[in-house]
Amino acid sequence: MTLRKSIFWCHLVAGLIAGPIIAIMSVTGIAIAFEEEILRWHDRRESRLEGVSGKERVPLPIAELTRKIEANSAGKKVSSIAMFSDSGRAWEVHLGDDGPFYLDPFTGETRASQAHGAHEIIHKLEEWHRWLGADEGLTSTGRIVTGVSNLALVVLCVTGLYLWFPRQWTWRALRPLLLLKTGFKGKARDFNWHNVCGFWALPVVLALALTAVAISFEWGHRLVFILAGEEPPKSRNYGMMAVPPPVVPAPALGTSPVPLDTCFSRIVAAFPNWESITLEAMPDPASSPLEPLEFGVTVPDPMPSRAYIPVKSHPFTGEILQQVHFQDRSVGLQARVWIRFLHTGGAFGLPGKIVASLATAALLVLVWTGFALSWRRFFRKARTQAA
Repeated sequence: MTLRKSIFWCHLVAGLIAGPIIAIMSVTGIAIAFEEEILRWHDRRESRLEGVSGKERVPLPIAELTRKIEANSAGKKVSSIAMFSDSGRAWEVHLGDDGPFYLDPFTGETRASQAHGAHEIIHKLEEWHRWLGADEGLTSTGRIVTGVSNLALVVLCVTGLYLWFPRQWTWRALRPLLLLKTGFKGKARDFNWHNVCGFWALPVVLALALTAVAISFEWGHRLVFILAGEEPPKSRNYGMMAVPPPVVPAPALGTSPVPLDTCFSRIVAAFPNWESITLEAMPDPASSPLEPLEFGVTVPDPMPSRAYIPVKSHPFTGEILQQVHFQDRSVGLQARVWIRFLHTGGAFGLPGKIVASLATAALLVLVWTGFALSWRRFFRKARTQAA
């Protein structure tokens, strides 16, 4: 058996086994890639303040806003609050685990999100994308199946590129491999679509497959840090971004915490290009008064983890005690975060998501044409021989 024939059969078998799973991950992947845009569209009315954009108005004090919100919350407490530099955008609050609610900072009125149904659907699609909807989630057999299918996709990309190379480098030979031909039908059409879609989508699909391997497997996650010469963190989720909190200097005896508005103002002054500032957890009277206040600041950047800056503040002075920018992270951690957002295309904002989705749509064409060509190879040939 020649090398080309061996690689062909490897490509064929990998495609037939992993193809259905790859198709499921492709369809669900396109949908969940635009989660942020879908949810924002559902709340496009609730999240806007009418007739205030561009006007100089002063929001109510946060303590007063909190009292107004909790007065109508059936005993639930405000757990987080986010303000935005866009004066026409409503603030966002959470009550315990519920939310978001959209807050008018000038009146204290709130509106509930209308995106909960869409969020539930996207959450189900994420479960199917990651572990085929299995109840066990991270520990399920479905997660192993999707991980192996991602590995198979890497094999399909490499072997497919080898098989794509024409025996003769002439325009006549290259044209059906580079351009879609409208006059082809049947096997010739499927072969044309398979080669053309495979060639143009290959760089993006290979990037999606490789990043998926790092996300799917513990060894893939660890390999990123090992290659960077670092000790892999135990956590594979957002916990790997955690850093030791700063020590809050003890204030003078009898000193009271400053209003939260002061802390927000300090952060606004420190980040002139801020887009949003979120108090991630409201101060808990039962906790130690020397625990820093946890804020999250977003600045203009298409990649969420680069745009997001964790900030810790002194509760008694409002002084910023710690801020961790993306460039302050280790090389391994930066690479691991890039992998996460390269996988969705989100590393390059909406244009990146569109490119990733187009490549994923091409992958669906590859699965379809691959099965169609296999059907003709095995079943049409068998029928012809029987006749």
